[in-house]
Amino acid sequence: MEPQGGPGGDGELLRMILFLCFLTVSGTVADPVQVVIEGSPPVPLLFQLDIDSVTVSDSSIALLQERMLQWYLEEGYPFASAGYYFTSPDTLAVNTVPGRHALLEEVRIEGMPGTRPSVFTRLLPMKPGESYSRDAVEEWVSRLERIRFVGSVGPTQLLLGRGGNLVLVQQLQKGSAGYFSASMDWQGDYLEGMGEILFLNLAGTARELEISGQTTEWGGLNAYLRYREPWLFGIPLSLQLELSQDTPESSWVNREGSITGIWSLSRTELRAGAGMWRGFPPDGERQEYDYGLAGIGYLRGRRVPQGFNGIEFDLEGRSGNRTGQDSSGILTMAELTFKADVFSGLLGFGGKVLAGGVMQGDWFDGLLKKLGGQTTLRGYPENAFRGVRYAVARPEISLGETETRIYVFTDLAVIRTDTDELRYPVGSGLGIRGYSGIFHADAAAGFPLREGLGSARIYLRLSASL
Repeated sequence: MEPQGGPGGDGELLRMILFLCFLTVSGTVADPVQVVIEGSPPVPLLFQLDIDSVTVSDSSIALLQERMLQWYLEEGYPFASAGYYFTSPDTLAVNTVPGRHALLEEVRIEGMPGTRPSVFTRLLPMKPGESYSRDAVEEWVSRLERIRFVGSVGPTQLLLGRGGNLVLVQQLQKGSAGYFSASMDWQGDYLEGMGEILFLNLAGTARELEISGQTTEWGGLNAYLRYREPWLFGIPLSLQLELSQDTPESSWVNREGSITGIWSLSRTELRAGAGMWRGFPPDGERQEYDYGLAGIGYLRGRRVPQGFNGIEFDLEGRSGNRTGQDSSGILTMAELTFKADVFSGLLGFGGKVLAGGVMQGDWFDGLLKKLGGQTTLRGYPENAFRGVRYAVARPEISLGETETRIYVFTDLAVIRTDTDELRYPVGSGLGIRGYSGIFHADAAAGFPLREGLGSARIYLRLSASL
């Protein structure tokens, strides 16, 4: 944080300079001295001031005083003062008086036109009128860095308000508020396309809306809609609605809807909700699955020039009553996603793990996880496998100074199919992804390792930021 005011202790500093003149003549200016900090709590330690040592010089003493007042300001004591005196030629005593602990008077957001300030201020774990807390501000900055439509979090400033308390000013840089994307999967005469639009900050309120559609080789359409309403009743509770349609084969349609409550806790999200799924296969037998769901998500890391450096974790389980024409029972399913990326210089290491499937009960084929394609198992077409249980590892090695990177991948999977057969597909390939202005592209070529380069597929995804 950048200090904007506070007492300077000029009288004490003048006396110190006179004493330093005497020590200079003695030839001991460059020698480090022991610093003893005492006074009313809180009292900082020397390493908390980012100072390794103090020498007998006016510049060193002035730096000590500046860092001391800076530390007290960030702790919420804008009227702190300190006295400096030598108890011996090699010992400097500092006597501090913190003064009154200030309150938070106001919060100002700069740099995000079009977005309501309450979208950001509601994430601060303290309110105007409460005692100022450095820990609360640090937690707030960490939360702001995880907002997807914030490009970067700038410096935090502290001003002295009209009421004699602290005004918190936070600089933010606008990022992408969503995107429109189109992607394709092509091999020979086979071509599938998908379009998606995502709004992360509808009308400047942090509401989210996602709509996607995908064509299939038999002329069907897979569609998905998600809407998220954040911060209900002024608390970190969100409500999410999801609707989808899936056409796994010709003349076969599955439809699903769910509603989920999401409680946000710093880096963690807890989810609970309910949903229903209806299947209409070609044989005309109506299939139903009514379920409750629970899940947890965790995100930790930070943005670096090469991308997001950190980990993402998500686990969700569903359980409920499955009803077919001739049978019914309890069906329990689970899905795990884990993603990690680490960048070191030009090199990047990372990947994703997908695992899950049916944990208990009999299943409908339309409920099984579809594996294949750019997002699950590269080198294979969409819907190449249906996994009763599955585990997929997607390691990557990338090269580049920025988010424009060349990468190589090998996707490995173990899949128990709906015919109770164990399959071990492996897909490998290379690609390039990167940004140019508002545009983002990801192009890759992958092939099943056992089939060779002649079976290579081309994946292309183009996005434009909103």
